[in-house]
Amino acid sequence: MKHFLFGIFLLISSLLFAQLSSIPSPLNKFYHSGKDFSRYHEVIQFFETLQQRFPSQIILEPYGYTNEGRPLMLVFISSEENIKSIETIQLNHLNNDPSEHVSIAWLSYNVHGNESCGTEAAMETAYRFVTSEADLLKNTLIILDPCLNPDGRERYVNYFKQFQNHTEQVHMQSAEHHEIWPTGRPNHYLFDLNRDWVWLTQVESQQRLKAYNRWLPHVHVDFHEQGMNEPYYFPPAAEPYHEVITNWQRDFQIQIGKNHASYFDQKKWLYFSKETFDLLYPSYGDTYPMFNGAIGMTYEQGGSGRAGLGVITAVGDTLTLAERIEHHTITGISTIETVNNYHSKLISEFQKFQLKSSHKNPNTYVLYGGSPNINSLTQLLDQHQIIYNKVLQDESTEVKGYDYFTNQIKSIKLNKNDVLICTNQSKERLINVLFEQKTALSDSLTYDITAWSLPYAYGIQCLKINREVFVNQHSSTDQQTQFSLNEEPYAIAIPWKNLKTASALNELLNAGIRVSMTEKEFTNSNGQFESGTLLVLKSENPEKSLATLVPSIINNYNQSATALFSGWSEIGIDLGSSSIKNISKPRIGILFNEQSSSLSVGEIWYFLDQDLGVEHQLLRNLDIDAVTLSQLDVLFIPEGFRTENNSTIKQWISNGGICIVMGTGASNFMEADFGMKVAEESIPVFSSELGNYGNLERSSISESIIGAIFQCTTDSTHPISFGYKNTYFTLRLSAEVYPFEGEIIQKIINKDAWITGFAGYKVKNKQAGATTVGSKSIGNGKIVYFFDNPLFRGFWENGKLQVANAIYFLR
Repeated sequence: MKHFLFGIFLLISSLLFAQLSSIPSPLNKFYHSGKDFSRYHEVIQFFETLQQRFPSQIILEPYGYTNEGRPLMLVFISSEENIKSIETIQLNHLNNDPSEHVSIAWLSYNVHGNESCGTEAAMETAYRFVTSEADLLKNTLIILDPCLNPDGRERYVNYFKQFQNHTEQVHMQSAEHHEIWPTGRPNHYLFDLNRDWVWLTQVESQQRLKAYNRWLPHVHVDFHEQGMNEPYYFPPAAEPYHEVITNWQRDFQIQIGKNHASYFDQKKWLYFSKETFDLLYPSYGDTYPMFNGAIGMTYEQGGSGRAGLGVITAVGDTLTLAERIEHHTITGISTIETVNNYHSKLISEFQKFQLKSSHKNPNTYVLYGGSPNINSLTQLLDQHQIIYNKVLQDESTEVKGYDYFTNQIKSIKLNKNDVLICTNQSKERLINVLFEQKTALSDSLTYDITAWSLPYAYGIQCLKINREVFVNQHSSTDQQTQFSLNEEPYAIAIPWKNLKTASALNELLNAGIRVSMTEKEFTNSNGQFESGTLLVLKSENPEKSLATLVPSIINNYNQSATALFSGWSEIGIDLGSSSIKNISKPRIGILFNEQSSSLSVGEIWYFLDQDLGVEHQLLRNLDIDAVTLSQLDVLFIPEGFRTENNSTIKQWISNGGICIVMGTGASNFMEADFGMKVAEESIPVFSSELGNYGNLERSSISESIIGAIFQCTTDSTHPISFGYKNTYFTLRLSAEVYPFEGEIIQKIINKDAWITGFAGYKVKNKQAGATTVGSKSIGNGKIVYFFDNPLFRGFWENGKLQVANAIYFLR
């Protein structure tokens, strides 16, 4: 009781200490000044009402919608003069006009939905900028995004309100402080939007980047929350800084940190900097702006989903929502204050960053135009407004450079459809980061993966040339060839190339068209057809007009096809061979429970729902039994999944099911019947040197792999490898080598298989022999292990076809 009263006293005193604004009616109907969380529709109403009250200082701009239909919105705040000339400000900025005189600061909140004080702080901060802090707006245009993740935020707020006590409960064991799986952190598809700035897998990221590229601000701040027992974090960031970050960007981080510290020192608020949050991985809300010329920064307030309206922390203090809001509001104001202090320098340094004349030593990246994933990559380049050229005809031009796939200097002649990306453009640094073959690490302690090179992620051969390469640009008379038929064929052959082919297959099956595939190569008068080629046979579709139905589906997915008018092959199997296997429409389930990684569940869900567009079910582990499983052909097991229900799953596999296990989900199947051995418990090794305590974290990473790329050898005869060559590049997220027994489909063969990214010296050369993809027959079915999760964050494009192969080709 004494502790409870003490907590209430601290709660009251903390509320008094947090000096939030007195928000007038009707604004206080929507924003509750730390006394409650605003629902998202209230957030929208707050800003609409604020704009009505201050129409000369605020513009609202919707920029899209979430998966669940909630609007995404930008709020432009500045002086009346600047708002009147906002279009001129934008043009002057994007054109690097010498007359540019207004700096642009973009403030982003609540990218993680349960870091909920961010959106509350956005409302408080906006109100202060048009009232008490309006003097800061003379030279600055503020672009404020009050909530990057409305779907996740609503998931959190709904949960909190469901379990909220009317008498505020500050004890962390209370239900309101314990979100249920999957929590409000991710978006609808359970993706972490703060890791998606580059990959743009999610609709929120795609729409936001369009808006961001229309402004390219001088400063971008990403407001976050961290653990409830942590104080406030602000820049400067920790090492490693990526090597392309400029000295000016580093220096501004220091200056803004000092300005924040002056406010926090005055209030005696705790804070830290230069730790934990580095500037390496390019797909964050601080690094991506950095690589586009801005000063990108992360601010972290203690609290997150555990804190609610108030919670007793580990030291016995009560952390309130009002305090959290005030901390974020103060750093928001301090940011604009610092922007004003360095106003001219920000503009001049950004212009220097952007001007093409500063690119004295350009590189050119040549991408092989015949790659199955080349269109997917150029679409990503388009989204980032990266300029590239396509070779429109075979060239006699010979170029020499570093070959990513052979690790050697190589000479090639440019071929039609090859893609050339020269860095002599404003996106130079971003291009070099995304295509870097080796990641330079100034410090091995880093917050995220350390390798992401696009040629490996997309499986596209790339040559890096240390100069600008020009090609003759002729007007192209070629039109996209449309597949058409004037008569019914014997069969239609569709090369199995990429995920779009798999989507076309799915649509053919949905249309009731029977489709087969060949497990062996064959050659006839129409050419050579590789293993995995899809075959639509007239004999299997006697009642359907293939000439009418199939071409529209093929063309819709931009796929090629060949009409065959005979089943005879000059080399290899004929079309009546037993190696021609029928493909049935799959019935697919994703099994999950609270032990599952929500991110992994989301990756599988998004892959099936958006990438493939195939029907599937999300299944809670408690809801499955033999009857439920009997209605499925394919079952996905996400990372982290554990269950005592293995016997039911084993029996289902034995009856003909295909079980696909992702990454760490394999640890639940470490049994002989599942193709695994129980690993012997390893004995931890400790350094015997004095002074090791202060270096424990750094010592442990010598046995870690933090998102590094390794070269694998693939069994191209196995159905899971159809559409691939003998070499594959995998993104390894851990150093664990599973003792696999079964069909080895993909494996790290060589000790020198490491390509790039951090791999500790104790494990780097011990990955040889590691199986990365394997399959084990159990009765009439199979269990497939993807030990290196190819769906990780949805960006390893070249791995996705393997997963489609496991769905369609093993039954």
